[in-house]
Amino acid sequence: MAISPPGDILLEVARAAVPEQAEAARARLQSLAKLDTPFEDPAVERTAAVRAEPAGTGVPESFMRFEALVLQSFMQSMLPAENDAVFGGGLSGEMWRGLLAQQLGETLAKRGGIGIAERILGDHYLVDGRKVPLAGVSSGPEAEHAAEQATLSTALVQDIEREAFKALVGDRSAEEAK
Repeated sequence: MAISPPGDILLEVARAAVPEQAEAARARLQSLAKLDTPFEDPAVERTAAVRAEPAGTGVPESFMRFEALVLQSFMQSMLPAENDAVFGGGLSGEMWRGLLAQQLGETLAKRGGIGIAERILGDHYLVDGRKVPLAGVSSGPEAEHAAEQATLSTALVQDIEREAFKALVGDRSAEEAK
């Protein structure tokens, strides 16, 4: 069974359009046809170019590669495992699936990722161009001071526990004596 529309739908729409707007659209399409990439708005191209730059500037390449590896693992687990129609079957399908996950992970990491690299770098902050570790994170005088404070805190808690135990035992022995 064939469908016979009452007429040329596109021609009907073109006739119903306001002539000035139709001419403006035709001129816009012709100007876009002269570009290397037709039908793309130049403003969209500028925003895409800005978005393509890495969001995490100042992040070392090794941190970005690490984040890409983690994201690749996430992506591979999210991609469908049993979809021969998309990736193909057998070893080649697994290879294509892995390559897609790798590319997705690298692209996500280049565009800022999910913050894994920033969290790793977050253990330090810069003072006059040199890395200074946050308290309790690294070795050195800061770590020794933090360890000393932790030891004192632990000793204080243990002393309070001993006193509470003595008070409980003393209360029981007083009750048993009655």
